[in-house]
Amino acid sequence: MKPSDTSPTTVPGLLGLFRKRAAGVAWGLLVLFGPLVTGCSYYRGKEQEVSRANVNMLAESKRFVVHQGPATWELRNPHLNGEVLEGTRQPLSAPVAPYGAGPTKGFSPRYRIKDKSVVLNIVHVYVSDVQAGAEDRVSIPFAAIRQIDLLEKDSGKTTASYVFGTLGAVAGAFVVLVVIVALTKSSCPFVYAYDGHEYRFVGEAYGGAIFAPAERNDYLPLPAIEPENNQYRLKISNELKERQYTNLAELWVVQHAAGTQVLLDQRGRVQTLAAPLPPLRARSLGGHDCTAQLQATDHKVVLFDEDVPGSAPNEVVLTFARPAAARHGKLVLHAQNSLWLDYLYGAFIEKFGTAYNPWAAQQKTQPAAINRQWTLDQHIPLKVYVEAGHGWQLAETIPTIGPLAARDLVVPLDFGAAPAGQVRVKLECGFMFWEVDYAALDCSPNAPVQLEKCRLTSAITERGADARAQLAAADTLYLSQPRPGATVSLTYESGLPKAAAGTRRTVFLRTKGYYEHVRDFQGLPNLPELYAFKKPGRFVEFSKEKYRAATQEITPALAHR
Repeated sequence: MKPSDTSPTTVPGLLGLFRKRAAGVAWGLLVLFGPLVTGCSYYRGKEQEVSRANVNMLAESKRFVVHQGPATWELRNPHLNGEVLEGTRQPLSAPVAPYGAGPTKGFSPRYRIKDKSVVLNIVHVYVSDVQAGAEDRVSIPFAAIRQIDLLEKDSGKTTASYVFGTLGAVAGAFVVLVVIVALTKSSCPFVYAYDGHEYRFVGEAYGGAIFAPAERNDYLPLPAIEPENNQYRLKISNELKERQYTNLAELWVVQHAAGTQVLLDQRGRVQTLAAPLPPLRARSLGGHDCTAQLQATDHKVVLFDEDVPGSAPNEVVLTFARPAAARHGKLVLHAQNSLWLDYLYGAFIEKFGTAYNPWAAQQKTQPAAINRQWTLDQHIPLKVYVEAGHGWQLAETIPTIGPLAARDLVVPLDFGAAPAGQVRVKLECGFMFWEVDYAALDCSPNAPVQLEKCRLTSAITERGADARAQLAAADTLYLSQPRPGATVSLTYESGLPKAAAGTRRTVFLRTKGYYEHVRDFQGLPNLPELYAFKKPGRFVEFSKEKYRAATQEITPALAHR
């Protein structure tokens, strides 16, 4: 049934069920449903004393994975015979193979819950000498055992991933996501697209544009939207404690060849993709292999969660195949901000106490360049670099886009004098500020397309007012949505002829605007801590401090469940 846009409507918001609930109930739900979220847990290596007692004890119940130089294999039926560790040498079995690499200090890899009984029974033994015996029998002199690492669950990181990760089962993830958002969410208008049956949440508009000087354009892909009689329907809603001001809401329809994908870059330029290829390799700053996480859009994300020393940002370097003649390419990402970043910003502004509103009033007139530089100094945007023959060259700085829905992004790249055959790209941001689910490089030239900016035929607010004048152009008129529940229902009409055979349409919402948080903090401002945030990288340090504190608080609570 076609929805009516001529009367006030109630948006089926993500927060609707939780707005009137007490915080205590919400946190209770969080603890109750937290364990459902995990599809993966984390493990780490804990070095054991190389002693006869330890070897005897571990040999009784654990799987020994032996490392001798580059060689790795299993020692079956291990037992200590005097000064010699004996057993049978076998290739790594299928269950053990994914966890056969020795643990890296300071890094906790994931493991699947179904593999728990395997992973947590592995012992990595590093040796300098092995003596072959009859058949597959081997003897390892006790003096040749250099190190023993027992794999154990990283309870702190696993528990935090229950709360802050996005890797869980759908039902559990949704419950935890909604609870956290209900308590801490603090950003940007919600956008819903009509798919022919219902309005579906598709993303957030102009994320991070807090206060008027930060007003910016945003180009949101709308893969879920479907037209009816060449009309497209959307809703933009305020579901949070904030005031939202939208200057422009345009619907762009791109008609293009069916075999290509179309995205808009950060400047609204059309980029076509014909043959995107995932990276050959992806390595974090600490050397962790992230290649598998970036091969497909499958919720196996790069979290930028390595504990890099100090206030330095996290980074991942991607290596792509490059056609010999290609001098330009397009990086494709499927990414979003983390809920953790949203939580951090809320914790930061709470430090202002009763001084928050005077500070917020000052921000309304502060030059945009000052706040923009602060976000750069704190590594909040996602920076994209390309190695172009003269070191790393900054290709793009992607502003925050919100934590509730990942979106496809595209960044044009100039390879310059980079060596032929391969090209390297670096992604950089603060600790757990972004999540990247997929990456690919497309070196095909841009194909011709037909771009239409559709006519806005209807813009009705929840009170029945006509808002077309406020949203039709980038000018001095704004649609004000000053309170939760404010909604505008939009209808656009396309003048494009019916798509010909071999073509299809891709739709985007271009918005321009800003928003302001509504807060009533109590207490005196924490001036020493607030002044510390003037230092570049302080937000990165803050993220790590809050993360460690959160894991220390949550882990004992769940351990006693």
